[in-house]
Amino acid sequence: MNHTPEQQWSALSALYEEADALPAHELAAWLAQLERQGHPLLPQLQRMLDARRHLETDDFLHTLPTLARFDAPQATSWLAGSHVGPYRLSRPLGEGGMAEVWLADRDDGAFKRQVAMKLPYARPGRESFAVRFDRERDILATLRHPNIAGLFDAGVTKEGQAWLALEYVEGQQISDFCDAQRLTLRERVKLFRQVLLAVQHAHANLVIHRDLKPANILVTPQGEVRLLDFGIAKLLEAEGGAMPETELTREAGRSLTPRYASPEQLTGQPLTTACDVYSLGVVFYELICGERPYELKVDSAAQLEHAILEIEPRAPSRRALTLASAQAREMSVKGLRRALSPELDAVALRCLSKLPAARYSSVDAVLADVDRWLAGEAVLARTPGAWYRLGKFAARHQLGVGLGVAAVLSLAIAAAVAVVFAVQAREESARAVAARDFMLSLFKRADQEKARGADITARELLETGRKDLLTRLAAQPRLQAELLQGIATIQEDMGEYVGADSTFADAARIYGQLGMPREAALARSEQANSAIRMGNVTLAQTALQQAKDVPDRPHNDAELNARLSQVAGWIAVVGGEMEHAKALFEQSYEQALKAFGPNHVRTMDALRGQIFCEQRLRNFDGALRLLQQLEAAAARSSGFDARESASLARDRADLLLIAGHIAESLNQVLAALPKCVSDVGPNHAECKELMFRKANIMLRLGMAPAVSEDLPSLEAIADDQKSPALGADTLLLILKVDSATGSPVRQAASFERVRSLVESSAGAAFGPSFKTRALLALAEARLRAKDVAEGEQWIQKAVVVQRRNDGSVPTTTLGAIAKALEGVALLQRGRAGDALPRLSAAHDDLSQLLGADDPVTCLLSLNVALALDALGRGKEALAVVEYSEPVLRKAMGVDAPTYRRVKELQNGLERMAVSDTHAEQAVDHSKGRASIGKHPPIDFFS
Repeated sequence: MNHTPEQQWSALSALYEEADALPAHELAAWLAQLERQGHPLLPQLQRMLDARRHLETDDFLHTLPTLARFDAPQATSWLAGSHVGPYRLSRPLGEGGMAEVWLADRDDGAFKRQVAMKLPYARPGRESFAVRFDRERDILATLRHPNIAGLFDAGVTKEGQAWLALEYVEGQQISDFCDAQRLTLRERVKLFRQVLLAVQHAHANLVIHRDLKPANILVTPQGEVRLLDFGIAKLLEAEGGAMPETELTREAGRSLTPRYASPEQLTGQPLTTACDVYSLGVVFYELICGERPYELKVDSAAQLEHAILEIEPRAPSRRALTLASAQAREMSVKGLRRALSPELDAVALRCLSKLPAARYSSVDAVLADVDRWLAGEAVLARTPGAWYRLGKFAARHQLGVGLGVAAVLSLAIAAAVAVVFAVQAREESARAVAARDFMLSLFKRADQEKARGADITARELLETGRKDLLTRLAAQPRLQAELLQGIATIQEDMGEYVGADSTFADAARIYGQLGMPREAALARSEQANSAIRMGNVTLAQTALQQAKDVPDRPHNDAELNARLSQVAGWIAVVGGEMEHAKALFEQSYEQALKAFGPNHVRTMDALRGQIFCEQRLRNFDGALRLLQQLEAAAARSSGFDARESASLARDRADLLLIAGHIAESLNQVLAALPKCVSDVGPNHAECKELMFRKANIMLRLGMAPAVSEDLPSLEAIADDQKSPALGADTLLLILKVDSATGSPVRQAASFERVRSLVESSAGAAFGPSFKTRALLALAEARLRAKDVAEGEQWIQKAVVVQRRNDGSVPTTTLGAIAKALEGVALLQRGRAGDALPRLSAAHDDLSQLLGADDPVTCLLSLNVALALDALGRGKEALAVVEYSEPVLRKAMGVDAPTYRRVKELQNGLERMAVSDTHAEQAVDHSKGRASIGKHPPIDFFS
């Protein structure tokens, strides 16, 4: 029976959907059955499935050949009907400085599609054009958004002509479209909102456009925006900073449209997303009032550049608006002026600030204000007020203004005081009511979720509150910022460092917009503190610098200075600058004393930093004195709660551990952990820190089987993305536990998780010190598995990272651990003679760094004893063990499994050393050696 094309397509579509739902192992059998039945649509179905398979397995957009080839013959011009790849050129659409663009049709029979074919000029000596063309292809391949003209295909012809097949947009420039359609002001803002969404997507994918202008923003007849031309786009690092400049990006930096360029583009400064915010401001200004921001007496490039760099643009409502511009917006001139002021004026001028830091912090923030205006709410941006303009006038006419002010000031003061007090009272009342309503709505939301059967956690409640604050209290930004800061503080106390980071950032942004520099700087410093807890030092440094750079922040504020010094101290700690960190913590403590007194939690935090530095500098007596001072202050403090108590127990455990009292440190943790769990819950950050320390100390004592019982709790800590730094350290700990006690399956899984982390961008964010530790942990795991060759490979990777990080520093703990592992690997290969120098060098380094009587130094020395024994130098080996045994006994206690192994080694060596003049010395020596050989090497630590 013959079927219509529509019927055939319907049947084919049904077959494809059925095939698409089948797993791979069932699909083949199903297709074979159709073949046996002689199904007439099988060939077409097979082609569709082959095409699907091609798309799934061939990442064509990311594996295309390099387009930068200049061996092609120079074409004088392209002709209609010419073929480029599978496309036939139809007609030219335009040309620019890099390429010409043609309308083209796909005509290889696969499917029909019209595209905008972009063909770069083949000009010898202009290789940067082609490199830039390569980059445009790579960038477009990452961007998938309905408001960005997409990349369909790309390639190079056999003659060497590179090409990009882009989405063909049949439309007008956004400014022309708005005027042609006589769009109202509201319709224009809604259209501009689509532009913001497109740029927001690009920035989220770490791409700055750098050439935003109406010619690159087209609107289809259906009113849909398409953003074009990423030819000079710039990539960003994951943290949001610009990638380092190259010759290409430096040259591309001037490939711009001056009328829409930001000041930093014209001056060649480093570019961030703020340059796109500026260009969006120019486009927005033009859309809403019909004029460009700068009023030029002479339309020249020099005048334009001077205006962009030096002249503050007037608000759109204060321009000489024309009747034509007003009518194009279906308004009178007076009505347009009234509609623009003050909100749209404020949005435009905020985007057009000369300094990047004074603009909106992101396109998200512009979008939020645009949405507020569309919803009839007050925007957060503010136009420069009368005081600002008066200040500018006064700067130009100082004498006259001074005389006038003196005459009026005395009359104004009395009235002003009364008005201010009345206004403050009304504001405080309104803020209190809004805060109450917000808190009630939050708990009501939780109750509704519970009624639906959902158990909403404190984390979810805080996150819900944060999102609600950003929308519901937009009209009361000060209260909004205060509540955000409160939520962020709770998130940080709970160990929700990722959430706290973004919440503090929101609070800082709003405080900055309100002109509250002290509060903005404090919020940024808290954001930096959260970033340190996350393990992201780069983000912490950026946030701290932003706090210091807040315009007009007070410089003699003791509370602010205490926090800035404290955060800087922890950043110095991460960088290994202990002396510098100690000085910063001492400054922080002095400022905190002035601001809060000796018994405040913030003052105690500064004291904790000093204790940590004294520990690292091996000044244990000084650290103990400071700890006793801290404990006395805690006893007198009224704000000392269960969380602070757990933190104090952790401080004492850390001091005991690094001072070499390992068993005592464990006892401290074992006493504090149950109390922490009962007081604040097992998922609190402090309890997780104590659990980590418990496992770490037990592992040092050789109690790996006992630690394995806590693996579920440790796995939960490692998987918690809210505290990534602690999670990463816990992952290394799990690897060590599994290497000692786990099944081969667990060992392999733990090894793979650490390897993946160390090779990922997330692992890189923790810094080179963590990477070195992780690589050494991988090496140790392979050595324990007797895979010496792979273990040595990981050691060498660690050495490279460590040397690159520590530079000219001759001796470091991680460097000593790496030498020790190299010696262990040689010992496992049976090359004791080669192993001994490496192990001895590692021992000497640790003796220099930690002291000869440190438990870690003594434990490592036992590997030296094993090497000496293997070389037949039993008496020397015994001397090494006899020196270390009392140190380890005192540090670990006689019941610790590691110490019992030390005694085993000592006893075996003593048996071998019985009367070297005795006739049966050789026999006894042989028996003793056989006894020792039954035991694995003494633990080594990374």
